[in-house]
Parts: sequence; structure tokens; C-alpha cells
Amino acid sequence: MTRLIYVLVLVLCISTSFTLYILSYDSKNIKKEIIQIRNTIEAEKSDIETLHAELSLLSQPDRIQNLSNQFGLDLEPVEVTQIKRIEDIPLKPANKVMDELIQRSLIGYTDE
Repeated sequence: MTRLIYVLVLVLCISTSFTLYILSYDSKNIKKEIIQIRNTIEAEKSDIETLHAELSLLSQPDRIQNLSNQFGLDLEPVEVTQIKRIEDIPLKPANKVMDELIQRSLIGYTDE
């Protein structure tokens, strides 16, 4: 009976040590993944900051005015009356082929 208990305790110790080894290995892998993700996030933040700096440089009014003068665009400031809502933009009319396809798909083919 004591031998059985010793064998069970030995098997329990071996299985516990094996489980702890697997958990340790997994936690090291997860830690490496977290470090990689943090590095990727930092790189993306750096890229975003660079893009914001480039956007602010490219959208400077003086630069735009110089380009407008250089290419003869005659740009004028935007007036308040020019600003519209998205609902005010008219829908682009579909072409005749698309109209026919829609009509056929909705009510069936009719030869007019």
C-alpha cells in the first residue's frame, strides 16, 4: 500500500513539474510576443507623428499659396456659403445599362 502511495506521489510530482515547465515556457513566449507588440505600437506611433508633421508642413497656407501662384490656380478663400451638408450633394445618375439591369432584377425582363 505504501508503494502505491509512493508511486502516486512520484507520478504527481512528475506531472506537476512537467506542467510547470510548460507554463514557464508559454509565459516566456507570451512575454516575447508582448515585447514585439509594444515595439510595433511604438513604431506605429512614431510613424503617425511623422505623418502629422508632414501633413502640417504640406498644409501650410503660405506653401499652398506659393504652389497656387506657381501653377496659376487662382485659389480663393472658402466662404461660409460654400459649405454644404452631405445631404445637399446630388446623387450621380446611373447610366442606362445599370438602370436596365436594376429594372430586370426587380421586376423581371420586359422588352420595351
